[in-house]
Amino acid sequence: MMDKIQGSSFSSLQDRLVSLVHNAGRPAAQTRDVPTTQADTAEEISAYHEDKQKDALKQELLLLSSALNQEMKRINTDINFNYNDDIRGLVVTVKEENGDKIIREIPSKEAIELMKKMHDIVGLIFDKKG
Repeated sequence: MMDKIQGSSFSSLQDRLVSLVHNAGRPAAQTRDVPTTQADTAEEISAYHEDKQKDALKQELLLLSSALNQEMKRINTDINFNYNDDIRGLVVTVKEENGDKIIREIPSKEAIELMKKMHDIVGLIFDKKG
């Protein structure tokens, strides 16, 4: 009766459910018997553009940190800017005048570790591949 009401969409949904149940527990590469949809393609394109934007931001931050470091040397200060891959951002290090002892690091090492752990947890929760 449901077949008559909703036409072939019900049977295709039923076939898809049977396929999912049949392939349950197998790795994703083996269960990919359904052709790629436009939504899958759009998601891949979106992920590609997102990766490109991240790379562009990283390059921009590397150039910025280099320029800031040159300026700090010019005015004789012991402030250093570096790009950190773990937090995907800049880290500022303030040293004593002779450059031996670090006075302050922004963000602190503890904050950097916390950010790394949070990235890992978010990655586990919202894994796009899973």
